[in-house]
Amino acid sequence: MTDQAPTFLGRYRTFGCHLARLRGDADGAAAVEFAMVSLPFLALCGAIFQVAFQIWATQNFDRALQNAVRTIFTGQFQQANTGQTDASKLLAALKTTMCGPANATIVNIFNCQAVKIDVATASTFSSASPSTPVNTATGTWNTTFGTNYACAAPGTIVIVTAAVQFPTFFNLMGLNTRQFTTGSGAGSSLLVSTAVFRTEPYQTNGASPC
Repeated sequence: MTDQAPTFLGRYRTFGCHLARLRGDADGAAAVEFAMVSLPFLALCGAIFQVAFQIWATQNFDRALQNAVRTIFTGQFQQANTGQTDASKLLAALKTTMCGPANATIVNIFNCQAVKIDVATASTFSSASPSTPVNTATGTWNTTFGTNYACAAPGTIVIVTAAVQFPTFFNLMGLNTRQFTTGSGAGSSLLVSTAVFRTEPYQTNGASPC
């Protein structure tokens, strides 16, 4: 009776043939290579999206603030609020000028209702310094930011600073855009815009608005 079982040498040769065939098989190589580079590629795409979207939001934010401060520049805002001394009401009115009234809000790509505005004056342009919105030690809003309003008389140098939290969708590739680490909105980045100008010598009717 002949033994049909393969010998040890035959088994070894068969295994060697399979191993050689596996080494030469290129099927699926592209999928493996893509899997290796997909994570950094997707991280790069996310970083590009985050930066581009934030630049677009910053431009939109700048334009909204410029439209609002134009009313201070011409004295229109001061005259419309003559006699009002409550800083919170004046800042709310300025935010309404920036965002539009509740029944006709201006379309923006940031949360305009959450905007904080500070209005200060200076004696010279060299001494004009914008307010600091975020306390880097606590990772949240400065407690005094968004509470100050200085009425701008004709010919006054004014510093208007506006800031709002902006969501961070991607924080990859070392972007480090998250400036809020605690409190409400933790993990958000910051949109900030500042306008420095001298008001026009606008005409006052009756009592001075300041």
